[in-house]
Amino acid sequence: MKQDESVLSEAVLPQNMPQDELESAPSSSRPLSLWLLRASVLLGFIALLYYLSWWLEGWLARWPALILVFLLALLYAGMQLVANWVLYVMVSRPRVTPTYPSQTSVDVFVTACGEPYTMVEGCLSAACAMRGEHHTWLLDDGADPGLASLAERLGAGYLSRSEHLHAKAGNLNSALPRTKADILVIFDIDHVPTPDFLEKTVGFFNDPRVGFVQVMLTFSNRDQSWVAASAVETSLDYYNPTSLGADGLGGTTMMGSNALIRRKALEAIGGYQPGLAEDLATSIALHAAGWHSVYVPEPLAPGIAPPDLAAWFTQQLKWARGVFELLLTAYPRLFMRLTRGQRTSYAVRMTKYWIGPAVGFHLFATIGILIWGDSVVRAAFHDYLRHITPLAFSDVLIRFIALRIWQHRQIPRATLLRAITLVYATWPIYMLAWFMALFRLPLSFRPTPKETSKRLHPIWLAPQLIAVSLLVAGMLYTILVKGHPPSLLLMFASLQGLLQLSLLARWLSTPSNSPTAR
Repeated sequence: MKQDESVLSEAVLPQNMPQDELESAPSSSRPLSLWLLRASVLLGFIALLYYLSWWLEGWLARWPALILVFLLALLYAGMQLVANWVLYVMVSRPRVTPTYPSQTSVDVFVTACGEPYTMVEGCLSAACAMRGEHHTWLLDDGADPGLASLAERLGAGYLSRSEHLHAKAGNLNSALPRTKADILVIFDIDHVPTPDFLEKTVGFFNDPRVGFVQVMLTFSNRDQSWVAASAVETSLDYYNPTSLGADGLGGTTMMGSNALIRRKALEAIGGYQPGLAEDLATSIALHAAGWHSVYVPEPLAPGIAPPDLAAWFTQQLKWARGVFELLLTAYPRLFMRLTRGQRTSYAVRMTKYWIGPAVGFHLFATIGILIWGDSVVRAAFHDYLRHITPLAFSDVLIRFIALRIWQHRQIPRATLLRAITLVYATWPIYMLAWFMALFRLPLSFRPTPKETSKRLHPIWLAPQLIAVSLLVAGMLYTILVKGHPPSLLLMFASLQGLLQLSLLARWLSTPSNSPTAR
């Protein structure tokens, strides 16, 4: 049942669409905004060509070693910038929720492994309370008798296993032969579904080609801390315009929680795929097998974002390492079995964390040129910065406009400055994950901490601290010893240092990390 590459979303805007849904409708109701987005994308392409022109001005002939860097820059621009811009302009019209199928059976899987009882109870009770015929199961990978009693009290089934291979994927696969419903609904333990979750999702399986449905991920703890607010902001772009565009091209990807899967489809690919990015591995396997996907852009089961830097770094290292592994293995292996839209969607998802190596490269280049660069190298780098600056501003502008158009009306607006700071300063984690994937260095599965930890070990922030120190030393050396006047190079170095310092200052301002707390 291979998906036709020419098929996009067929949904149309009905005349009786509710006003609150119409407010988030596409081009028919927001033509000016969409034309502004298209114009900004056009400017982005012009800026990209201007950036690439720097590489063709003779620098590659003078320094052949830069050819590899140029090829990597092309790859990054194509898979992360251009592909994302394409998704923004390919957002399809909102889907009309199909009629709830009366003859379809539903099993709800709530996965748990050592989380607090209150969190388990909140998710499990909400899952049991969803409208629509279904049976809720608690899949406890910790075999906790207390959770077995809790499930019985709430009216849910309880399943555990004696062996614990493959973490979440193994937990789900263990439950498959012990249940029998047509549709499986999966919730991570921190996500709490609304009563209408099933009513707004299960109907999409009326189409026998649909293998899975993914519901937007949102988070309820935005006000818990600066890290939580920043982490929420980092997700806004992907879960709103990017995922809507991917859906328009038939390339929705699974994200772990808030997902519904047709049992027949999951069994056809041998069950949930194991790994650090098990959800992404499962969705690409389903797409490669010809199954269709649907994205539901509604906040139907809000979860918990990482509350502190320890949780954030743990999550990002695991996710990036798992995603990079799939980029190097599953993506090329299954490439020819995907549609063009799916290839674009997975290219964007799987290169998202390349931002880390990109930031690291520019950071190291800046430090090296500040300290050791001669006049020729400095001139070349100044020219490089003049060429990349319009591209950087264009990309930020495009993402900002796309988010303003497509962000769900119930999600608070944000400037994304916190998101930029957090992601930029996480470059060592992403670089570590990339090298671990390249050299096949293993990383054990660790669930993202849901509660604030006592303290983050300073080793996690040592790379940022070293980078800031070297940037300051390089700028002082450049100004005081070499007598270099104010320049774009010094401005770029200062901006890099300020972003790193901002994160370090946030860490120090946390009571448990302050010097007086030690």
